[in-house]
Amino acid sequence: MPSPRLNYMHGKNLGALLDESGDVTALMPQAKRLITLRQILAEVLPSGLSQYCSVANWRRGRLVIFAENNSVAAKLRLLCPGLVSHYLKRGTEVTAIDIRVQPSSSSRLTQQKQAVMTPAAAQALLSFAGQLADCELKTAVAALARHSLIRE
Repeated sequence: MPSPRLNYMHGKNLGALLDESGDVTALMPQAKRLITLRQILAEVLPSGLSQYCSVANWRRGRLVIFAENNSVAAKLRLLCPGLVSHYLKRGTEVTAIDIRVQPSSSSRLTQQKQAVMTPAAAQALLSFAGQLADCELKTAVAALARHSLIRE
């Protein structure tokens, strides 16, 4: 099965788009169009959303946008009618938008969340553990509190 990114390429191979001298001028109109479409998308979307999507291709009025995950794709699908309208107001020929989920190859590293317990909270947990009867809960709560106090 071909890569989803390749599904949106023109049917011609890259060599057919270049002239005999290897000049890339045949690609310039499409490249300029994609740059313009990307700029418009960045202007329209909130920065919190635009950083997780990108314009992938444009062909015969159909704009393809890659979203990094399903949540971003769902939000973009809700915004599609307004996006099409905005593109048309800007004079670009966009009649439809396809949203595809395509995680970026340089996916953002998810930061490990580390909860930090204040010393007062750790002391309160130790006090609470002291009130419990001997059980697994008492051991776990006391260990959590001690671990937090050691990290301080």
